[in-house]
Amino acid sequence: MNIPTTFHACVAEDAISKVSRLFNATLDDIFAELFQNARRAGATQISVSQIDMPNLGPVICLIDNGPGLSDPRNLFTLGQSAWNPDVQSDEDAAGMGFFSLAGRRVRIIAQKQHTSQSWKIDAEPDSFGGTQPITCTDGPANHNGTTILIAAKPNENYVAAANHAARYLPLDVMVDGVTVERKDFLATAEHIEEWNGIRIGIYERGPTGFRNNETVNFHGVTLHGRLPSLSQVFDRSYYARLDVMHCADLKLVLPARKEIVENAFMEELRARITKIYFNLVKAAGPHSLSFENFKRAAELGINLPPAAMLLRVFEPSHADSDQNGYGKVETITEDDVILDSEGGAIEEQNLAWAISHQHAPTRLYDPQSGFEGYDWYDQLARVSVTGYRVIDDTDTVCVEPGKRHTLAERPDHLEIHCSLIDGAHTEKWVLSTDWLILGEDDWGLDDVDITVTKSSKATAADLVDFLERALFNPSDDSEAGSYDQQQQWFRDEAEDLAIDLLETSLEVQINAITRVIDRELHWLRRSDKVITVQIGNGRIEVEGLQNESS
Repeated sequence: MNIPTTFHACVAEDAISKVSRLFNATLDDIFAELFQNARRAGATQISVSQIDMPNLGPVICLIDNGPGLSDPRNLFTLGQSAWNPDVQSDEDAAGMGFFSLAGRRVRIIAQKQHTSQSWKIDAEPDSFGGTQPITCTDGPANHNGTTILIAAKPNENYVAAANHAARYLPLDVMVDGVTVERKDFLATAEHIEEWNGIRIGIYERGPTGFRNNETVNFHGVTLHGRLPSLSQVFDRSYYARLDVMHCADLKLVLPARKEIVENAFMEELRARITKIYFNLVKAAGPHSLSFENFKRAAELGINLPPAAMLLRVFEPSHADSDQNGYGKVETITEDDVILDSEGGAIEEQNLAWAISHQHAPTRLYDPQSGFEGYDWYDQLARVSVTGYRVIDDTDTVCVEPGKRHTLAERPDHLEIHCSLIDGAHTEKWVLSTDWLILGEDDWGLDDVDITVTKSSKATAADLVDFLERALFNPSDDSEAGSYDQQQQWFRDEAEDLAIDLLETSLEVQINAITRVIDRELHWLRRSDKVITVQIGNGRIEVEGLQNESS
């Protein structure tokens, strides 16, 4: 077989048979494409309704007041576009939108442009694929615009689909006689700039983030465009939406036109959006941009001051991460200290308890990696826990964070040893405390050691709360009980342990009995009678109860 030295790309003869897969064949696609066709043709109004037609049955009726058709064959020629040069340039119209009707029975009554006559065009579901012919005859006289009758499918909600497609369309649409409210795609924007035929709307990101995937409005068709956002550590952040007016450089991926073509223009557009963000940050005053974004602003020619000296006050984490809170954001000084910790809830709760019981509690701040690179941040002192000391009159035991150490008796003193790094200088920082948890995170009460000094003035209630913060992590297994049940079981066990540590085993037994009575028999506690319960020799005897009927 001889192959020529040059040849041209072409479309296979059977390609037309695959047109039914160009679109999803949903009403959302159909209305989006047909509304765009009417707008491009010069229509100023569209109406949508559903009617019953002889020989067709239930049909969705779409009528526009445009100029009609110059040649019906243009509608059914894949890739044939008869739009005027301005539309071709601005929108890259490709003559594929009418094929969104593939697989549907369709009748079109269209005015012959610049005449009082019309065409009546009938297409069967397979006509779009070229396997069945399309019939075209003379339609009624004096028919203005174009009427498209689309075979309806059961349970289709044409009202919702038409309203959705018409929201941002720049012409009037009536659905069942009611005019759809036209909306400005950038109605809630806090700042709008026009650039190269595009309106760029800037928004402040809320607490839940921007979840709407519709970021671009292309003459009424909404789609998701990959646009940059800008986050700050503590201050407002920004995102953008685009309302395309007349921009020949922004092109959509064919045929479905639901994605933006990635080209040099899009990179330029993203840089422009980012530059707008930085200008807004500059106008707003002090900022909390990451150092990387600070450098990016300078690359775009926007000189900003360094981020404000703000950090979040250290709050110890909980074993149950859902209970974690956020410390207050404060202005710091060059003398403040960052907690440089890789430990979990046990280490942080141990440290926080010790700090809170100092005569002059030390203020620690959470690290913020985004600020790394700013001189003020890199020069701050950092503290980390290096170990624990368990001290008796005759012995001192060093315990590494995360390790267990079982004690037979309560120690005289407990210390947390830390390393404080301030520039090139390193020193030890020692905190006294009256209790410690020794062991690994994500383990229960039975898998760690809890030690309390002999001189501790803390109550059992204090220790129970502390143990819950450091150790309680409920299971999400359906057989483990509800959250409240698991929490109560943990606190009961912790209460018995705390009383045993701080008081005596006798007090543990008394507390357990009291707890059962308080929960299960609280209705027996009355001021006018005394009930005595004796437990022993395998028997339970109760005295003091009376028959209510006596």
